[in-house]
Amino acid sequence: MSGEGAGARARQGRAWSRLPRVSPAAVAWLTAVWVLLWGSLNVLNVLGGVLVALVVLILFPLPRVDLRLRLRPVAFVVLVVRFLVDLVRASVEVAWLAVRPGPVTRGVVMDLGLAGDDAFLQTLTAEMVSLVPGSVVIDLEPSTRLLTLHALGVRSRAQAERVRHKVRAQEARVLRALHPDPEALLDPRRRRHTSDAEETR
Repeated sequence: MSGEGAGARARQGRAWSRLPRVSPAAVAWLTAVWVLLWGSLNVLNVLGGVLVALVVLILFPLPRVDLRLRLRPVAFVVLVVRFLVDLVRASVEVAWLAVRPGPVTRGVVMDLGLAGDDAFLQTLTAEMVSLVPGSVVIDLEPSTRLLTLHALGVRSRAQAERVRHKVRAQEARVLRALHPDPEALLDPRRRRHTSDAEETR
């Protein structure tokens, strides 16, 4: 009997181990969204939100994301302050384009190669670019590091290059604030050396 009981417990343990691990933070976030959707905070809504969150996370587990980040406080402050400055400046520029007399303002679609190799930081760069008025990210291919965006008010090659420079500068600030070794990606000589080393492996 003891052997059968141990075997049953072992099978039960293996069954539990096959279930996806549930993050408490994800449960809390989904519960908060559930309560906000219902519009009232009470015990029943909270318990219902927890139950729904557990079911969703077990049936549709989130993919595992390995973040290789290193926060640099000074560079992070520079990133946030410059983003807010760009946000205000671009808002004024887009507002002027909307009300100024003259022909209808048009935009262009352009492709831009990113320097970063981390999908999370690529996505963060794309989101910050999209949040600044006048530019909308259409597509991002992390494997090829290709960013496609629509830029407003671009009528010449020089203006297109200025947009590309702004996006690359935004990515550089993200990398310097959060990447473990940003200069390996931003310094052309170190990038060439790293690429050569990877090819010789």
